[in-house]
Amino acid sequence: MTTSRQRTLLGTLLVLGTLLLYGPTVVHHEFLSFDDRQYVVRNLHVNTGLSLVNFRWAFTAFEQANWHPLTWLSHMLDCQLFGINSGAHHLVNVLLHAANVLLLFVLLQKATRTVWRSFFVAAMFAVHPLNVETVAWLAERKSLLSMLFSLLTIAAYGWYVRRPQWPRYLLVAAVFSLALMSKPMAVTVPLVLLLLDYWPFERCAEVPFRKRWLRLSLEKLPLLALSAASSLITIKAQHSMGSVVDLSSLPLSERIGNAFVSYVSYIGKTVWPVRLAIFYPHPQNSLQWSDVIAASVILLVITAAVFHFRRARYLLVGWLLFVITLIPVIGIVQVGRQAMADHYAYVPCIGLFLILAWSVNDLIVPTAIPRILPAVVGAGLIIALTAATAHYLAYWRNGVTLFTEASIVAGPPDPAIEEALADALVSAHRYDSAYAHYAEACTLRPLDALCHYNLAEILFHRHQLRDALGQYDTAASLPSGKGMMLPCLVNTGEILMDLGDYDSAEIRIASALQIDPNDKAALQLRQRLIEQKSRQRLSGAPSQ
Repeated sequence: MTTSRQRTLLGTLLVLGTLLLYGPTVVHHEFLSFDDRQYVVRNLHVNTGLSLVNFRWAFTAFEQANWHPLTWLSHMLDCQLFGINSGAHHLVNVLLHAANVLLLFVLLQKATRTVWRSFFVAAMFAVHPLNVETVAWLAERKSLLSMLFSLLTIAAYGWYVRRPQWPRYLLVAAVFSLALMSKPMAVTVPLVLLLLDYWPFERCAEVPFRKRWLRLSLEKLPLLALSAASSLITIKAQHSMGSVVDLSSLPLSERIGNAFVSYVSYIGKTVWPVRLAIFYPHPQNSLQWSDVIAASVILLVITAAVFHFRRARYLLVGWLLFVITLIPVIGIVQVGRQAMADHYAYVPCIGLFLILAWSVNDLIVPTAIPRILPAVVGAGLIIALTAATAHYLAYWRNGVTLFTEASIVAGPPDPAIEEALADALVSAHRYDSAYAHYAEACTLRPLDALCHYNLAEILFHRHQLRDALGQYDTAASLPSGKGMMLPCLVNTGEILMDLGDYDSAEIRIASALQIDPNDKAALQLRQRLIEQKSRQRLSGAPSQ
């Protein structure tokens, strides 16, 4: 019999192990140019800390194509307490992951009354390399918070199950709302609660099957209403930022095909976590339908097997937990250019860990295998995963190492990876290397205005003024360049002044001030132009 002291010791071991494993992020890791800057460093509402104005913005903004006010408030609190200190921000991420690990262990062992299997699942969750992205990427604070409040929702639900009362149900709904306000991926939690009703809670077992599930499903309707509201807000946010890929660009058949392949890829990366990367380019027109068919067969076989062996309830629950919690991000509604993402598996992989832990136990119990043997094998697996995580975590120290690895994993050059790597190189002041990657990205995606703008910035920095002028003009002329028209006009005005073409410079500056009469850079440039032209008249030099 496992004592309370032993459970406490195991929980402490999980927390300390997690802190030690991810400790390097606190000491060595920087803000990434990929999203971290937009979430924290360059976001004035966030980096100025907590205030009434910023609080209101958190609840009304559709920044980064999402509505997650609790995540914004979390980042604001970090800035209020620590300023723009990457180590302190990383420490909060690590502490949140450790809290999730401990909560998972406590909830599992209370619900299933099995300590060692619960410990193994929590340990796998703590050290698996697939979770590095969620913990080491500050922009994924939303996933950590959403998981935390999803687990607390399950804890509140367990309290409600013991004695169903409206005040307890209201607590479930309130905590679930916090999960949704952290990240909308939590919309599947009501379905997860239904799975838990089947196992391990085994609720209403005495009621006939149809009446049982009708009653339990109706009980979840208020929570499903919250999920529906969150989904509608998220769709509005994503459309407002132009993040949703339309069907003309990516047909439904390709989305479904990629979804099947991605499900199998997530299983593969859980079982054998190699070739992990921050970005996996969507295959789009290069998707192999032989891969889709093979993936479909694998998923069908697994599904048939878990239903066939449904008396082992953990098989069905673990598999459906994996499948259902991935649905919001599997790509049927495509947001961005990624085929899949490691941080999407932060919750779903728990279902696979459950299947592994409970299946091994059921296979070993009827045999004469000494209990020490599976314990040793399990410990060896945890150590191997810890070593793999420590190795992969090193790539997350900065954007250059991270996206260099992503480019190796991707194989053929991808414009998004090339551009992100170039951004990281600019942050490291390695402008020549950055230029080569921006140029590659522009070759792969010639209608990307931002790419041309970034090329122009480096050329301007090198004082290659005529080349920079051409790139700024290209960026401003592209449909995707409307949002950068003002800086393009201001910068080209400055270049034309430096080249001595004051009349053309005046036209550019006037156009910039038509867009924003209060733009400080344009106003300063106009004043400089006036003074320059005045000196020119006094000197009698001809205008070019």
